[in-house]
Amino acid sequence: MMLQGFRSALVQEVIELESIDSTNSYALAEGRPGLLVLAREQTSGRGRMNRAWYSPRGTNIYMTLTVNETDPRYSILTGVAVQEALSGLVRHPTIEIKWPNDLIAEGRKLGGILCEARHGITALGIGINVNQTSWPEDIHDRAVSLAEILGEDVNQGSVVVRVLESMESWFVRFRAEGFASVREAFLTNGLLKGYRLVSEDGSPCTIEDLTMDGHLVIAVSGQSRTLISETITISA
Repeated sequence: MMLQGFRSALVQEVIELESIDSTNSYALAEGRPGLLVLAREQTSGRGRMNRAWYSPRGTNIYMTLTVNETDPRYSILTGVAVQEALSGLVRHPTIEIKWPNDLIAEGRKLGGILCEARHGITALGIGINVNQTSWPEDIHDRAVSLAEILGEDVNQGSVVVRVLESMESWFVRFRAEGFASVREAFLTNGLLKGYRLVSEDGSPCTIEDLTMDGHLVIAVSGQSRTLISETITISA
């Protein structure tokens, strides 16, 4: 991608790797803020709950940015920023955020977010399907890439820059104004209010709201509950 010279308020150093187990693991092991790690391939890419993230060589974006604070709302902020960046490239279909960390287009996964913290450093991991057009059988009807949507190959470096610029803008707003604008954007662009969900114990529920602490308010059997963990999934 050749982003070695890129610098911003969030990025002080860029490391580009041919292959790595996980950009998040690498960034957390380095343990310093302002580090952007990019890889052409991940051999052990992972998503939330340690699920495997399919990460073939050269076709997609696998990146991690580290920041010098920890806040559970950073996952939501990052999702909002990436959704905004990709929506500038894709006018149709609408790109939406599916709780808690997926980017969805045409009902299929376009990307995902994984935020992990260690020793006061947060790794903001981002995976985006860019130029992939062939998929494993088990995910071929659940995944989509920018190239498939746009009908042409996309410059990965330009997408990374768009994402970083959007993240910087949203971090500035978050630090100046608090979570309100992030929350509003998430509620506007998320697959949230009124959607049917399944809780960890299998109980049906629906999303009602998102608190200023970044927690979902759900309705279960007519009763409102604030969900502290992310133990629900959208089922429809």
